[in-house]
Amino acid sequence: MTAPLLVVDSLTRRFGGLVAASDVSFTVAPGEIFGIIGPNGAGKTTLFNVIAGHYRPTAGRVSFEGKDISGHAADEVGRRGIARTFQAVHIFKNETVRANLHRAAVLARRHNPLTWLSRRPHATPDLEGTAAFLGLDMLLDNVAGSLAYGLQKTVGVGLAMMVGPKLMLMDEPAAGLNPSEKIAAAALIRRLRDERGISVLLVEHDMPLVMGICDRILVLNQGMPIALGTPADVKSDKSVIDAYLGEDYEFA
Repeated sequence: MTAPLLVVDSLTRRFGGLVAASDVSFTVAPGEIFGIIGPNGAGKTTLFNVIAGHYRPTAGRVSFEGKDISGHAADEVGRRGIARTFQAVHIFKNETVRANLHRAAVLARRHNPLTWLSRRPHATPDLEGTAAFLGLDMLLDNVAGSLAYGLQKTVGVGLAMMVGPKLMLMDEPAAGLNPSEKIAAAALIRRLRDERGISVLLVEHDMPLVMGICDRILVLNQGMPIALGTPADVKSDKSVIDAYLGEDYEFA
């Protein structure tokens, strides 16, 4: 049996008297697209921030490829092979697409200058190949901030890809996109897994997208897990319907 890529074990994060995430456990397998859903304030972003190294867990642990990364800084988490995209566009808007991707590659090497190639030969950044994969090859010399919003989010995915990740954390990849852009975003997430071998852990409110691409889904409510299973399991779970979806929710 293949070992999990990511293990989140009994993870809790408190901010003073507020418990933002409470006793959350799940695994992400190599090659899996795993979704996290729940109402606003359910603890989804907090969980992402702990995994990505922005917050230390109050209790519990996070392991990646069998190594404990609980409380490691974000740059160390990145060196180990976890990259992240953001709900809002986080790119260098005044620079070209080419310069954006080049910056990401340089920063990735700078964080690990001596052992980048020896430790992770698969992760050698390929700017031209990444741009072609994302459909940005004809836009490399365009200023990134001049692109349509959906393409700016694609550039953000490119920045994450230049780290050479094994796992990509995607925070609301469909946020702000129109229907056709959401279809393209879903296709891109599948291609990241199928063509680049990148496992994906995503937080998303767009239920048709989540149900259409995720292998398994974790549902959080008020910081606590209330369901974990396949899309079919989750959308028929009464606790999920009561806490989040509602009785009259319809999936496209």
